[in-house]
Amino acid sequence: MTGSGMPRYFFDTSDDGHLIPDADGLLLASPEHARVQAIRTLPYMALDALPDGPSRQFVVEVRDEGGARLFRAELTFKSEWIGQKHSR
Repeated sequence: MTGSGMPRYFFDTSDDGHLIPDADGLLLASPEHARVQAIRTLPYMALDALPDGPSRQFVVEVRDEGGARLFRAELTFKSEWIGQKHSR
């Protein structure tokens, strides 16, 4: 725990399997706050990356200061044409 009295949580992200480890983390009051932060991160990841193909998987994993994995949130995007064939 830091000098502020609040624990630091780290948010490792993955976009279609490309892992981006979080080296800085965030000071948050509780694991529940970290869970909410992870879930709120996913739509922004998708917004930055889409549209780019018919499917994509976004993941956020939360670690504590000791490196223990606490929580995982995943957002999967899938799209397809219905009926006749279309091109890009």
